[in-house]
Amino acid sequence: MGTSEGHSLVYRLAILVLLAMTAGCMTIEKRLAKADDVRSLAQAAADFYVNDGNDDTCVVGVLCGIDGTPVFAAAGGADEHSLYRIASLSKLFFAPVVRKLHEEGRIDLDRPVTDYSKLDLPPECAHVTLRDLLENRSGLPREFLTPWNPVDMFTAFRCGFVGSHIYSDFDTRESFARELNRPRWRSAMSKGGSVYSNMGFGLLGMTVEDAMGSDLETILAEWLTRPLGLADTAYVPRGDQTNRVTRACAGHLPWLVRRRHEVPDHRLGDALRATGGLFSSASDCIALCRRCWPMVDSCMEGRPLDSYPDDAVYGLLRVHVLRSGRRIVYRAGMIYGGASFVGYDPATRSVVVILRNVTSWPDRRGFAVMERLDALLSSD
Repeated sequence: MGTSEGHSLVYRLAILVLLAMTAGCMTIEKRLAKADDVRSLAQAAADFYVNDGNDDTCVVGVLCGIDGTPVFAAAGGADEHSLYRIASLSKLFFAPVVRKLHEEGRIDLDRPVTDYSKLDLPPECAHVTLRDLLENRSGLPREFLTPWNPVDMFTAFRCGFVGSHIYSDFDTRESFARELNRPRWRSAMSKGGSVYSNMGFGLLGMTVEDAMGSDLETILAEWLTRPLGLADTAYVPRGDQTNRVTRACAGHLPWLVRRRHEVPDHRLGDALRATGGLFSSASDCIALCRRCWPMVDSCMEGRPLDSYPDDAVYGLLRVHVLRSGRRIVYRAGMIYGGASFVGYDPATRSVVVILRNVTSWPDRRGFAVMERLDALLSSD
């Protein structure tokens, strides 16, 4: 058999294996097309992820209107009070805490980080305010990783293959400060600019801790979870919460771990907990998102949504253009053992939350749910 014939046979066998693996699976669009109300829409989305997307568990929450009654659907044995690692949705919980502290005069968002932080910060931080960090305007990069650095690329691929902790080298306060003092990050802060930054939000969390003389868990409980009655949200689950934590499982990542099999339950360290370390439930996420509409509206007053292109950074959120041409804002997140999505539709005042206990790239199938929800609400 010639080389080309051998390659052709391997290709055909690969196609047959792929077809066999996906036989009986439906696209999310086909599942959603069968939904004729909000409840069946939520259930169709949850069923897709577990039955067709090969996830372990999934919970979907939908809220139509600020005063509407939330609808929840689940697949894989979870429910709206199951705890998930919500990754970057953590920022949406911490942001209102920071704003509340500012309103109460406990911190001043327009003062530089150096006025509060106890870290050994470079002089460029004197030009970075807490508001810059909160609204992704510090110039700091998404991660302390650069595409052209061989060591950084090795770290990224190692994490992708075996599931090691991508932040392990700089998630303590001391290691974070050392990294921040490197010339490339000092230069980034001196230039500024709008860049979605996990590093910037991590620095914000540590700065608020220093300003308040307390840890994030205590601050969150005092200023958010207890006042709002959010019983499922914590950086470290305790008591009954521990019985409701979903397994940390493989999704698209790590590549060397089969889907639905458990992966290491990495917890973010002191430096980065604010950026993505929360556990929460679909119930608490919907309750929080309902109260975040004033924040979204305030953002839209200063920056008209129609002037932003698809996938543009929009404060803590991003912009997505629906097929109709209207724009929504969203946030997606990924951490080992968790993937999350929240979408806000300003036109219909609706919110969609999707929580999964797998490690997958930020999932955009939530847009399909938003599209179908828009169609259902428009037909009412």
